[in-house]
Amino acid sequence: MRSGDCRKASSVSPVSNTATGPLDSDRVLRWMRDHPDRLRELLVEEDPGDLDVSPASDAAIRAHLRLAAEGMVHGAAPELAILLEGMADDLDDWFEEEQGLFDHQIALGEGAIALEEHLLYQGDAESDPALHQALERRVRMATWNLLFLRCIESRLGPIHDGLADAALEWTATRGRDLMTMILTMDQSQRAAIEQRTGRKPTRDEQVQSGQVAAVAAYVRMAIEATAHALEHDPAAT
Repeated sequence: MRSGDCRKASSVSPVSNTATGPLDSDRVLRWMRDHPDRLRELLVEEDPGDLDVSPASDAAIRAHLRLAAEGMVHGAAPELAILLEGMADDLDDWFEEEQGLFDHQIALGEGAIALEEHLLYQGDAESDPALHQALERRVRMATWNLLFLRCIESRLGPIHDGLADAALEWTATRGRDLMTMILTMDQSQRAAIEQRTGRKPTRDEQVQSGQVAAVAAYVRMAIEATAHALEHDPAAT
């Protein structure tokens, strides 16, 4: 069920004419990698005062998801590209409308964090603040992904009801893949720092590298989950 509607009429011609399947995730990711300047523009739009320098801030996550929405137009089959056109511009309004769901999911996540810290790590926010912050970021990134997936479902119309749930179910079985993706991206970031500076990354650079990798991996997972759900959605075939 939707709490709002992320769809607006579009008169724009389809951007993608050669997508593989309903949504070609590789093509989306390639488009995103080829447009770093656009990401920087979106980061400024989301945090115009540069108030939060964390690469895993809510503003940064929203910027990455908006870039993903733009990339999806370039990786979707023509009939879906038309429906996804303009979604990036509408996402912030959708996020605002879904604030109640966001807050609810964050509250649930905080409870899960407390349990995980107690049962698995024998710690809490006071005894291991770094761990607590990492778990909290994980919850927030997953929640932003949830809202993003719900917006896609709304955008595509009632015929695709259940798409977000299908994408989330697929994601839930890929926890190890997600962690591997984050580690691989983090290692690549650190190697790039070392190659550029001729030294090992500082502690602050390592922290930022891990945060950049986490956001990129979560956004990539949302794209791949959407592609998988569409590929197995009878309405999209």
